[in-house]
Amino acid sequence: MTQNVVARLTAARGVLQTARDNLDEAMAGLPDGQVDNAMATPAVLVLLVRVVEARRRLDGIELMMSRAGDA
Repeated sequence: MTQNVVARLTAARGVLQTARDNLDEAMAGLPDGQVDNAMATPAVLVLLVRVVEARRRLDGIELMMSRAGDA
């Protein structure tokens, strides 16, 4: 594995963790955050999208690495 791929993987994991932490913090701050039918604010939806995007980016890097390992 090249240094560049390791750096991209590490960065992607960090971005995902930060996005998850931010979402967790926002959810904890909602008045009814612990209730199943709580209403999400636009800001929370943005954070949720960031988590999904970060996860997809990490998945893409991991897939690229696994394909490179198969070659």
